[in-house]
Amino acid sequence: MGYCSATDVSIRLGLDSGQRDRAATRISSAIQRAGINIDQEFRDYGRPSPSSFTAASSLNGAISAGATSITLTDSSSFSAAGNGNINSDSFIWTGNAANVLSGVTGIDFAHASGESVEEGEMAAVIREICADLAGAIYLEDDTAFHTSGSEALRSNVLRQRGTGELKRLAHLGSVD
Repeated sequence: MGYCSATDVSIRLGLDSGQRDRAATRISSAIQRAGINIDQEFRDYGRPSPSSFTAASSLNGAISAGATSITLTDSSSFSAAGNGNINSDSFIWTGNAANVLSGVTGIDFAHASGESVEEGEMAAVIREICADLAGAIYLEDDTAFHTSGSEALRSNVLRQRGTGELKRLAHLGSVD
């Protein structure tokens, strides 16, 4: 599992679903390369890669805004109580049993079955960084043979933002 999805990168790039589908292979490659950059930055600071301490699962059934329980496909890697996010919609829970997070508060939006659920705020921040870096890599690859245009500038902004946030996060080791 990568740190971000093709949808995350497509949003950064302003691609519609048809464009995303046509560029799926290139976006997937950019996501893999961004993941390598993220892991290496953490190793440079003597920290384990973020994937080693980010619990993730997916919704096993849709939920609505204000939900007080969340059924996951597998909650075994989640803490008994903690905080998490569903596509950057942050929430907290007080219980975890039989693949159900209970005592949930803070769900602001409805979510469809199958959406990714991640423990902690680190996963949401890493997803944003990954999307920035993968978007930059995609644009850099796309414009490598062009001599004019604004894509190089947009790519540079994404790369600087992603790299700056990644260095800060790797150095601190936490978003808290």
